[in-house]
Amino acid sequence: MTVTLDDVSCLLHLPIDGMFLSHETITWDDVVEWMVTHLGSYPGEAHVEVTCTKGAHCRFGYLRRIFKERMLEQLALETEHGVTQEVRRMRDQAVRIYLLYLMGIMLFTGKSQNDVDVVYLRYLRDLDVVADYSWGVATPTHLYRELTKVARWNCGQVSGYLTLLQV
Repeated sequence: MTVTLDDVSCLLHLPIDGMFLSHETITWDDVVEWMVTHLGSYPGEAHVEVTCTKGAHCRFGYLRRIFKERMLEQLALETEHGVTQEVRRMRDQAVRIYLLYLMGIMLFTGKSQNDVDVVYLRYLRDLDVVADYSWGVATPTHLYRELTKVARWNCGQVSGYLTLLQV
């Protein structure tokens, strides 16, 4: 038995048709820029985060912290000035943070179980087209790649969306 795209579509309600996710390597400078632009991070904090994770990753604790900050700032601005362009921008940042967090803890888990790859921000830049990507294809692909890695003699931990294997 194996996990099929139909399984992913039926169980997770993720689209299996649409644009494919195509990862390209990104530089640390690009990661910092994406975090500042799309998550609302401060440049210094983003650089520290990339340095601490030794790559294009965000720790979950950091995402939780900036999510709370964005929500509180957005609420204060909305209370004071109403719904403005700045409030919408902060809401979009909060949505991106939340989606990136969900991807990291559910769909595309890594062995560290502490961070998520920032490359997924590439697909969250325009929130209007997020649903147009074939997330249902990327999820088992990631799982199968992780299962291939765990088959090595020196690997002691598996990652990926293991709930698909339980069904």
